[in-house]
Amino acid sequence: MPMTKTIELLGVQHRDVLAHLAAVEAAVASADGANFADFATYLSEEVAAHFALEEQALFPVLARHLGVDRGPLAVMNAEHASFRELLSALSSAVRADQREAQRASAGAIIVLLRDHIDKEDHVLFPMALRLLSPAELAEVNQRGGCGP
Repeated sequence: MPMTKTIELLGVQHRDVLAHLAAVEAAVASADGANFADFATYLSEEVAAHFALEEQALFPVLARHLGVDRGPLAVMNAEHASFRELLSALSSAVRADQREAQRASAGAIIVLLRDHIDKEDHVLFPMALRLLSPAELAEVNQRGGCGP
């Protein structure tokens, strides 16, 4: 199945996110009062940029075929919104040095992102590659800053 530079980049970013989630998971599982400030920073910089790339490059082109009110893109957008809410809660807990609230928010984010990435890698991206024409795939790359 053909790939696009943007979809390939999104997949690489998914693997990076999953590696970060695995690294943080031990701290979430323990009750040692870990501080999740670095995790919150990573999420607010890297994952937020990843979501922006999806929302600006892939989702608008795919929406021509799927719409956004229901179906896969509605689910993806809702999960992006849930992530932003959880990240806001995590960031607030970090600022207030509320360790248990940090742990709870970090755990919820890990669950959400793992499930979200699985849906994108195994459903949304293959669907995009089936539905989008070569011209639309080139547009996704152009919107994503990955060339035509």
